[in-house]
Amino acid sequence: MKRFVCIISAIFCIALASASGKFNFTWAAGSSGTFYGDSDFTTRFDRYKSKGGKNIVLAGELGMRLSFTDNIAFTMNALLNADTLTNLSDFCFFLDYGLAGGVKIYPGLGGLNFGMEYVTGMRADLVTGADDTFSSWGNGFRFLLEYEFENLINRFSPSLGFAWRRMPRGNSAADNVLSFYLRAPF
Repeated sequence: MKRFVCIISAIFCIALASASGKFNFTWAAGSSGTFYGDSDFTTRFDRYKSKGGKNIVLAGELGMRLSFTDNIAFTMNALLNADTLTNLSDFCFFLDYGLAGGVKIYPGLGGLNFGMEYVTGMRADLVTGADDTFSSWGNGFRFLLEYEFENLINRFSPSLGFAWRRMPRGNSAADNVLSFYLRAPF
């Protein structure tokens, strides 16, 4: 893990020194659908869901973007996905969190951009009346497709986006997370 942090820090310093000067912090909020890959977990999840509870899924990110040129940017994000099932007797909270870093490409088609990120993270399963479980730490990837509405209001550039994240969870299982979100600088 120390080696990973050192490599990311070195890449960040090199990128900062060679950047075109466009650096900003971003946030994103939206919703997602998670397709759980572990059959034991899926059986348990379906059992909780069949009790008639409300399913609320929220996704969020905090990150930074460093543009090298008008067409290439480096990104680093902290990811959070909360899948909640509630009813009168049970409360199930499946919290998926991680870190992502990668590259965004702007091909020159308006504000359209796409990206690929390396992701590392884990999932915590918190259920009322049951033992809390935690997945193993996984290393996966995420593909993004966004449209940035450049300079919409005084240099405020929100984006609408879609992302697919594949996260291995151990035992030959992987979760697939599809997210829709609104991203904006702050």
